[in-house]
Amino acid sequence: MSDMQASVTETKAGFHVEGYQKIEYDFSFVDGVFDKSHLELAQKFERWNRCLAIMDLNIFNLYGKQMQEYFTHHNIELKIHKTMIGEKAKSIETYLSIVDSMNEFGEQPAQAPAWRLCVLANCGQGIFRKEPVLVVGGGLVTDVAGFACASYKRNTNYIRIPTTVIGLIDASVSIKVAVNYGNYKNRLGAYHAPMHTFLDFRFLRSLPEAQIRNGFAELIKISSCAHLPTFDLLDKYCEELISTGFGRADGAKPEVKEAADKINRSGIYEMLKLETPNLHEIGLDRVIAYGHT
Repeated sequence: MSDMQASVTETKAGFHVEGYQKIEYDFSFVDGVFDKSHLELAQKFERWNRCLAIMDLNIFNLYGKQMQEYFTHHNIELKIHKTMIGEKAKSIETYLSIVDSMNEFGEQPAQAPAWRLCVLANCGQGIFRKEPVLVVGGGLVTDVAGFACASYKRNTNYIRIPTTVIGLIDASVSIKVAVNYGNYKNRLGAYHAPMHTFLDFRFLRSLPEAQIRNGFAELIKISSCAHLPTFDLLDKYCEELISTGFGRADGAKPEVKEAADKINRSGIYEMLKLETPNLHEIGLDRVIAYGHT
């Protein structure tokens, strides 16, 4: 979320405007974000009594039923926009399909609260100002859906639940959102922070091992740049971390899960410490870009 503070003063030739934008967003570690006993996600949507979720189709096939049961249990109306976003589908067309769902959201049930009918009478259906969209999936999904939120009504809140290793320890740290355009990667985009990011490493139970290795490489990068204790843990538990989904698979040793939790927390923290002074990428000489060239 952001909060702009600005002032205007007269000058000899006209006026001078000066503004400062406060950016703040939170992370929560949780095992089983859709477990009915975990209230924090539901509390983000209590005010609205409804939720539009942008969700990767593969994740929906695995967790869609549990997610629906979670929101039903907490008496929150849920609508899910399902999407498949590979690098080629990180496009304007995919972005517009998400915007369409945001615009169409809000068909009223028979027992709609009076305040909602009043608001709709004035501004029409669609996501309300300040109402968050829930984005569930890997880095490509959060990129495209985040850009849709950045541009919808000029600034729409969103909440992220990343579901891949790269999404959890890399994409979740940044506030960059974008789509590809023509032959150019991330040519259209914005800097748009989520309200909140839920970090649930239990999603790695169902992630293909190859994708876990991809994310593992990002942890090697950040730890070799900035945090030796994390590098040592990665070195010690390498194969067990990969084969057990960072200790979340059935039968994983407690010490592997404990090591994974230390690695995940310290890795994300080191990424944040390096990223947050440069959220808008004013400086291009970035430690976290190590190896990109």
